[in-house]
Amino acid sequence: MIWIIFALLTAGVILAVTRSLRRAPANAHAGASEVEVYKAQLAELDREAERGTVGQEETRQTRLELSRRLLRASRQGNASSQGVGVGFGGNSAVAAAATAALLALGTIATYVVYGQPGLRDMPLEARLNVPPERQTVDVYIAKAERELRANPKDVAGWMRIAPVYFRNGLFDKAADAYSRAIEYGGMDEEKLLGLGEALTFANDGSINDRARLAFESAAKLSPTSLRVRLWTGLIAEQDGRRGEAEKIYKAMLAGELHPGLRQLVNQRLAALSAPDQSNDVAQASPEEQGKMIRGMVDGLAARLKENKSDLEGWIRLIRSYAVLKENDKAKDAAETARQAFASDAKALREIEAAVKEAGLGANGQGGQPRT
Repeated sequence: MIWIIFALLTAGVILAVTRSLRRAPANAHAGASEVEVYKAQLAELDREAERGTVGQEETRQTRLELSRRLLRASRQGNASSQGVGVGFGGNSAVAAAATAALLALGTIATYVVYGQPGLRDMPLEARLNVPPERQTVDVYIAKAERELRANPKDVAGWMRIAPVYFRNGLFDKAADAYSRAIEYGGMDEEKLLGLGEALTFANDGSINDRARLAFESAAKLSPTSLRVRLWTGLIAEQDGRRGEAEKIYKAMLAGELHPGLRQLVNQRLAALSAPDQSNDVAQASPEEQGKMIRGMVDGLAARLKENKSDLEGWIRLIRSYAVLKENDKAKDAAETARQAFASDAKALREIEAAVKEAGLGANGQGGQPRT
């Protein structure tokens, strides 16, 4: 079993380390050799002094330094010899083996008492095949990626994994998933907007050329879509076309608009009207972006307290809280929505689908969306 292998590896490491205990004799021999070298140098110095090749002062200083080194080497050699005689002579191998054996046996005993040596492991294949409501986000993503590697032309699979990537901050992977869905399934509003939004978030809020192309293509397919018109206005803001952006936002406010979206559009109009204020989306500070998103979500939550019959609003609120990583609030919203639509089976199914898509699991108790 694997724990026995670990114990044996531990013993092997200990044996390798304790081998250094048997190197003391070699160290003592090295110390003795150093003493002989210094003695030879002193003798040579005396011969040089007799021949008169070195001065008296130089001879005195050199002899003093060599004497110091000789004394230090002698002391070190004596300490090594005493160490070997006391504890690390012929019994060093036995001591090392005993130490390793004791530690290995202690490890095994501790694991037997406190561990679970009989517990079966769960390889990746088994983790991937657990019920969806018990899967973690990582396992869900790994399973989806494996299925897509086996069938890369599965458009529905790419569209399932793309929003999961997006909610978990994997914007580059989300953009790639939407791109694959477009490659194998053709363009439509949802794919193009998803691609543009993922690219924009991956680029820290700046709409780059590739995201712009996606939004413009979506506008050609669905020119009246509110989501498309909002991004068209944001592009105009980024380009400095304030008048065009203002015109787009006012036209949106003139029609039927979701309260949360209406609040966001009003905020953009207010920003356009503010003097000496940059309105470039790419230059908005994280605090400003956070306030915009928080204002929209809080406004939606306040409206739903007054009108609990708005199913679309509840679904949007659940998703918004999930994106903000406020799972407790998302679960509370889901529970309130269930109570409001307790007699509507179709509405309950849509609520549960939103809960699973938001990564809250069955009945909002955690887990990962079903495939």
